[in-house]
Amino acid sequence: MEKNAKGLLPKVEIVIVVVFALSFLVWIVPKCGRDRPMDDPEQEELLEADSSQIKGGSPKPGPAVAAARDTTVKAPAPATPPPAAGAAKPEQQYSRLYVTIDGLNLRSTPGLKSGVLAKLVLFEEVYFLNEVTDSTTEVSLGYEKAKEPWVKVRTRKGQEGWVFGAGVSYYKKKRPGTLE
Repeated sequence: MEKNAKGLLPKVEIVIVVVFALSFLVWIVPKCGRDRPMDDPEQEELLEADSSQIKGGSPKPGPAVAAARDTTVKAPAPATPPPAAGAAKPEQQYSRLYVTIDGLNLRSTPGLKSGVLAKLVLFEEVYFLNEVTDSTTEVSLGYEKAKEPWVKVRTRKGQEGWVFGAGVSYYKKKRPGTLE
């Protein structure tokens, strides 16, 4: 009897592994099927047009079919500000930042004692000119203190200057801890 039990155990293990593998295949095959939605609606229209031709139907002319025949590629518009007098090369792309503190001062040079060129409004779009000071400045924002570097930006009107780093962000949000 003990000999039969030893011979039966490896067979049971094999059956368990085979059942596990089959259940995995049954689970994964529908996920890899063609019936899942596509990310690009134009590609889906092209697929439908191709399948209708195979079935003997005529393709539905539409913008996706015309776009498929067109070999030109349109690149998305870069986030660059309009060129200002004496500005950097126009082909250079800049990151878009948003003002997070209402009334943020745009200054001529980095520092609190520098002259104010303009006051920026909350959520105003500015462009990061890839310049940041090496040192940081601690500034009281009202309910909190921030220690950040100064950042060189350009407004949409083409005015260039420096802002305190805590006053701009990649996200359109109001900075917490500031006075109203």
